[in-house]
Amino acid sequence: MKVSFICTVLNEAKSIKSFLDSIEAQTKKPDEVIIVDAGSTDGTVSAVKKCKQVKLVIVKDINRSKARNLAIKTAKHQIIAVSDAGCTLDPHWLELITSPFKNKSVEAVAGFYQTKSDTTFQSCLAPFVSVMPDKLDQKTFLPSSRSLAFKKSAFTKVGGYPEHLNFCEDLVFAKNLKDKTSLVVKPNAIVYWQMVRNLKNYFNQIKNYASGDIQAKYIPHLKKHLLVYLKLLIFISFPFLFFFYPLWPILKHYHYIKHPLALIYLPIIQLTTDLGIIMGSLYGLLKKRR
Repeated sequence: MKVSFICTVLNEAKSIKSFLDSIEAQTKKPDEVIIVDAGSTDGTVSAVKKCKQVKLVIVKDINRSKARNLAIKTAKHQIIAVSDAGCTLDPHWLELITSPFKNKSVEAVAGFYQTKSDTTFQSCLAPFVSVMPDKLDQKTFLPSSRSLAFKKSAFTKVGGYPEHLNFCEDLVFAKNLKDKTSLVVKPNAIVYWQMVRNLKNYFNQIKNYASGDIQAKYIPHLKKHLLVYLKLLIFISFPFLFFFYPLWPILKHYHYIKHPLALIYLPIIQLTTDLGIIMGSLYGLLKKRR
């Protein structure tokens, strides 16, 4: 079973070495590695070029969906494994995520991902942006393209990644795989996702996600957006209820962190999340109308 590993990069100089090292450390090596760079200006390209086994394709001003589709179409082999720069792969990841293909009826495999945190602040971000291990429901789980594998025939069947999207594109693609192909979940095929380091970057991350949800018309997330607006309306109508606002994220997430600083960070992150969703969804609506 030969496997093509693909990913896209843009200005990942700080994380690309650990990502490439984790590919090299796999117990099952990919038969080819294709990386599409969207025009990095920070040394990413020179770092990738040092890895002789990587086929680097440089296409400036291309969005993530188009870059992934290009990488997949360039791939020689019928099994495609996908992850993201900014992550590191568990050494057994490729071996585990491709093992279900021994069953010829399997067309796609959803791996799992866990967050990687160096600080208490980053640990507090994790439950806001990821599926925590105790919340994984294999029946409803949609994989991120941080940890995914599929046959080229499945890629063709669902029409590839939606090229009009740069955010939320992987969830749309994953939902199509789940609905139209034979997809199985392999929760022990794990990729480690590094959390952002400051509140500004986190706000921009949430804003981009929310904007992508609007442009993709991704209903499960749009319902969450509506809840944020409903919450805002309630607090405007009944300001005294705002007293309970900081308590909710603590009650919901503190057991994951169990650090005194989390009592401060969690309410701040909740507020930043809500503001990011509001700003991002409004921007997405404006962009969609244009």
